[in-house]
Amino acid sequence: MFDNLIGQEVAKKLLSGALAENRLAQSLLFYGPDGVGKELAAVELARALNCQGGEGGLFGEAPKPCGACDSCVQTAAYRHPDFIYLFPAPHPSSESDKRKTAEEIGEFLKDKAGRPFLQPRFDKPAAITIDDIRELQARTALRPYQGRRKVALIAGADAMTIEAANAFLKTLEEPSPTTHFILVTARPHRLLPTIVSRCQKVRFSLLAREQVERALAERHGAAPPEAALLAAVSGGSLGRALEMMDQDLLADRDAAWEMLGAAVRGDHGRMLAAIEAAAREKGRPERVLGFAAAAVSDILHRRLRGRAAVQDKGEETDSLARLLSPEDLGRIAGNIERARDALGHNVNPRLCLAYACAAGQEGEHDTDIG
Repeated sequence: MFDNLIGQEVAKKLLSGALAENRLAQSLLFYGPDGVGKELAAVELARALNCQGGEGGLFGEAPKPCGACDSCVQTAAYRHPDFIYLFPAPHPSSESDKRKTAEEIGEFLKDKAGRPFLQPRFDKPAAITIDDIRELQARTALRPYQGRRKVALIAGADAMTIEAANAFLKTLEEPSPTTHFILVTARPHRLLPTIVSRCQKVRFSLLAREQVERALAERHGAAPPEAALLAAVSGGSLGRALEMMDQDLLADRDAAWEMLGAAVRGDHGRMLAAIEAAAREKGRPERVLGFAAAAVSDILHRRLRGRAAVQDKGEETDSLARLLSPEDLGRIAGNIERARDALGHNVNPRLCLAYACAAGQEGEHDTDIG
C-alpha cells in the first residue's frame, strides 16, 4: 500500500493497519500542508477498498490495489461510479457560464488523471455549496453500483459554505454503512469543530528537502540542478515542486528577488512594477511567492551562519543580509506564508504579492490578509 506516497510513514502505518484489521473509520480527515500527498493517499485508499484483483486483505495484511483492474483504472481517472471527487468550484448563475465552468472542470479532471498533483485554478471565487452537498447526499444514499464501497473524497473541505457544512454534518451523523468520507484540507481550523470531532484525524507532514529532490530526480525525470532548485523553493511540498517543473524557473526566481529587493530598499515604483509583471500570468504569483520564501531562507542562513543554504544569488543575498535583521526576515517569511495561503483562497494575486512584501518595507507591520 501507498508505494507512490513519498514519506508520511506515520499516516501510512495508521491507514494500512486500519485496513488490515477491517477497522477503517467511515469518516476520515486528512490534514496537513498542500502538496504532501493527502489526496494521493485518499485515492489509493479508494482503490484498495474497491480493487477487483488486489493482493492481501487477510487479517494483519492490508489489501494492496493492483492498479490494473477496471476499478483501479476508473478510480485513478476520477470516473468510477462509486468514487465521488468533490472540490471547490465556481457556481455561476448564467447558463453560458455554467457550460464554460463544466468544460473547465472536465479538462481539469482529464489533466489530473495524468498528473495527480494538479490543483484546480479558477478565475472566479470557488466554494463547496449546499447544492454540492445535496448532490453528494443523493449519491451516497444509494447502494454501491459497481464496487463494494462508496468513497467520497472532499478536497479543500474547508471551502464549504456554512450552509454546506451544516448539511454535511447531518450526513456524518447518520452515514450510510457502505460509504467512506475522506475530507482533505490544509486548513482544518476552518472546518466546523463538530465535523472534525466526527472524523478520524490523519496528519500529513512537510517533506524533507532531500525527499523532494530525490523524488523529482528519480520518479519525475528532473535534471539534478533543476531538482535541487525545485526542492529548495517548494517548502517541503512535492506537489508544489511538480507544478513548477514545466515553468520558466529562472524568470520566476529573478522576479521574486526583484520584488523582494525593491521592497527592502524602499523602491516602491520598482516593487509595484515587479508585482504587476508577476500577477499578469495565471499561476505565476504562487511560483514567485515560493521563490520569495526560499530567498528569505537563504538570506537568513547567510545572516546567521555566514553562508546561503542554496547559494543561488550570492551577491544579492549578501546585500539583503546586511539590510535585514533575523526579526525582519521572520516577519517577511510569515507574510509570505500568509500570502500563499490567501492566494489558495482566491484572494487577488496583486494584493497577495504586495502583502508578502509589506513586512520588508520600513514602517510596515503584519496585518491580516483574510
